[in-house]
Amino acid sequence: MKRITIIIFLAFCSVSLKGTAQLGFCQGSSGSPIFTEDFGTGTTNGPALPPGTTTYTYVNGPPDDGSYTITSNTAGYFDWFNIQDHTPDDVSGKAFIVNASFTAGEFYRRSINGLCENTSYEFSSWLLNLHPRTGVGCPNNGIPVNVQFQIWDSTDTNLLASGDTGDIEDKTTPEWEQYALLFTTLPGQSSVILKMINNGSGGCGNDLAIDDIAFRSCGDLVTLSDTQNRNSIFQCEVDGPVGSLTLSATPDFSIFNNHFYQWQESTDNSSWVNIPGETTDTYSTPILTDSRYYRVVVSEDLININNNLCNVISQVFEIVFVPTPNPPSSIGDIRICENIENGLLTVRVPPGVQVDWYDAPTGGTLLDTDTITYSTNIAGTYYAEAVSTLAYCPST
Repeated sequence: MKRITIIIFLAFCSVSLKGTAQLGFCQGSSGSPIFTEDFGTGTTNGPALPPGTTTYTYVNGPPDDGSYTITSNTAGYFDWFNIQDHTPDDVSGKAFIVNASFTAGEFYRRSINGLCENTSYEFSSWLLNLHPRTGVGCPNNGIPVNVQFQIWDSTDTNLLASGDTGDIEDKTTPEWEQYALLFTTLPGQSSVILKMINNGSGGCGNDLAIDDIAFRSCGDLVTLSDTQNRNSIFQCEVDGPVGSLTLSATPDFSIFNNHFYQWQESTDNSSWVNIPGETTDTYSTPILTDSRYYRVVVSEDLININNNLCNVISQVFEIVFVPTPNPPSSIGDIRICENIENGLLTVRVPPGVQVDWYDAPTGGTLLDTDTITYSTNIAGTYYAEAVSTLAYCPST
């Protein structure tokens, strides 16, 4: 291993002397989203939602009661928070901004077709109360946001499931919160209508942002492990290949009575391909010299194993080869008054790398760990070593 050398020089110095029906999330494994609505990106407002999606009226700017807009910027909208949308990693992401009506109305409606019968699904969305607790527009805080999630049959006459968020009160800072409703399709049922309903009162308050609406299947929790009961492996590149592993898929039988499998692999944990012929609850990997990710698709019926409307996906088993980090970059040597003042040594490392300090270039005594600075009042030569936080892979 190789450590960077930093020297403290001795100098001669003179001195003087810190509420209602509950919604619920899928507790098992979820499938790929059947649909998602993130309202797009861009610096201009709009476009309006398709006809029939909402009972609210589109406006190109701050919405009054009973109106909405689609925007990436709420600056100057009444005394509301200026927010960013919820969607991770997008640029100028937009959200659905609603000023709730004095009467109940549909914020959002969506029809879903092609579902499997006797299958569990999760309907979810992220919500944010736009009115700050310190807002000047509403004395004693605004009317709280309250949304009801509903699932209806395809005729829009039979309510299959519903749940209320309860009051989402004003906050001192903007906070996205996720809510979800679970339900199970009936025998012969393949289509449903999803709705989000205003369950509060209009007036001063009850102003909200909606983003990342999603609908996906919900099944057993399926965990992956190897014969040593590990759920992932992080290995230094210099330690050579990872030998063949036998991975096992273990469902918790909370929802499915039967289980059919299709193993998948990925080189980037994003794009997945089926592994031909691997359709049991175990899979033996080849000997690996670069990173691989494995997961298994599970369905209750064989006919649905490739149907994303009905199957679910296990957790991911990661096999990651961790590169050896470069030695830290020194800010420079320093001078101190020995035994009188402390000198602060500082180095730079990239994200995902920690720094350990020693009194020798190899071996030696560990002086401090996981810090880019080291303080001492003793002149000498000190050594900073970079170590990956994913695995113990010290700089060489």
